[in-house]
Amino acid sequence: MTLELLTRRTISLQRATTAPGPSGEIIRSWQTVLDAIPASILTFHAHPWKHLARRSLDVTHVIITPQNTGAEFGDRLCDGALYYRVEYVINLGDRDQAWAIYADLLEPQDALIES
Repeated sequence: MTLELLTRRTISLQRATTAPGPSGEIIRSWQTVLDAIPASILTFHAHPWKHLARRSLDVTHVIITPQNTGAEFGDRLCDGALYYRVEYVINLGDRDQAWAIYADLLEPQDALIES
């Protein structure tokens, strides 16, 4: 059985870009890098792994996907209704066929903050 059979949702990967504003200030906006990524989103109830605790990462969800998204720390994932900030990404297999993205659920107002 492949991991794709277990993925019930699709997510998109977004990355922050900056540009100068009209008054010279820096404006940050989110740009979709990758769309329609098959994924399963799981709430993280277990104790943090040693390497997560060592890095002082706040993790509320684990997102499992069969493809390497190229997600980096600080990127944002969107499942259509909720946003998740990428904290850590790990390859789960030796054939690059399963990836875990540890993420922190953003509060609805946090997703709109542009600073």
